[in-house]
Amino acid sequence: MRLRTAFLAAAGSLACAGQTTPAPAIAADQQIVGMFNRLSQHALRLQPMLEQVRAADWVSKGATETYVAQLASGRQQIQAIETDLADRAQHPDHMQDCLKVLFRIQGFHRALDSLMEGLRKYQNPALADLIQSVAAEDQGDLDQLQNYILDLANQKEQEYQVVDREAQRCRATISREPAAPAKAARRTTP
Repeated sequence: MRLRTAFLAAAGSLACAGQTTPAPAIAADQQIVGMFNRLSQHALRLQPMLEQVRAADWVSKGATETYVAQLASGRQQIQAIETDLADRAQHPDHMQDCLKVLFRIQGFHRALDSLMEGLRKYQNPALADLIQSVAAEDQGDLDQLQNYILDLANQKEQEYQVVDREAQRCRATISREPAAPAKAARRTTP
């Protein structure tokens, strides 16, 4: 992070001098990519367990249709989580997309909790306990993702401050320079 901040300061100095420098490519931290991959695999582990849930049968036992919709949504969310995390493994420094993934996973867990209440009541309490225990196994990685996003936000804020300081310095330098004298227009006679 310090290297990137120093690079931005140097790039800002070059930009003020009229030179441009391409932005550095950030090498993906293997721990973060590993965390994205573990979260993706973890979500996929829940899929066969959800296939055992028969929410449509619960309606005849007095359950609401909401459980059927939650089950369908849960299955779709697993696929979306896997896709989003695969994309994030390619570009882990996109903070907005990392936040979307975190919110998607957290939303999936909340909906899963509601579905598990129905599973306990209308089908199989042991299966509900199993699904919830497997779902809880990713908590460490979710905490790591949350901390990574906070670190990324801090890094982006520091980069912004460096760029802002350099922009202010450039403005001050430019404003101190005397204006170039206007050249007299040459007349040409035909």
